[in-house]
Amino acid sequence: MRPKTAIVKPVGAIVATALLVGACGGGGDSGGSSIAGEPEEGVLRIVADDTNDFDADSYQVAAGDIRVEYVHSGFQNHTLVIEGLEGQLRLEVENGGQDFGTVTLQPGRYIIYCDVAGHRDGGMEARLLVE
Repeated sequence: MRPKTAIVKPVGAIVATALLVGACGGGGDSGGSSIAGEPEEGVLRIVADDTNDFDADSYQVAAGDIRVEYVHSGFQNHTLVIEGLEGQLRLEVENGGQDFGTVTLQPGRYIIYCDVAGHRDGGMEARLLVE
């Protein structure tokens, strides 16, 4: 059974990201996924910025195989890892770039964060609810 559509808040940040990515030509992924529009089934989109913050304090996604799309809206280097699962997924972005990966998550509560020195201590972490 395929997981339900991921819910990512706030929507305004997604729209702004879609415009930013569209202006840059988007990614070269031929898998049919794009940043524009509503989140696709099994996709979690997270945006990082130069204020050492993610676009939301919490995210929600259905359990199973999850494609994580990490988008940068600035220039500073950022990473994305899941606490306790650092060896399974580590994405890195800078200079308005994107990175993608897939991770299988069981239902539960997780913490995502940036592991660049000082960024997590500066508040660059968020909650992830997997249902």
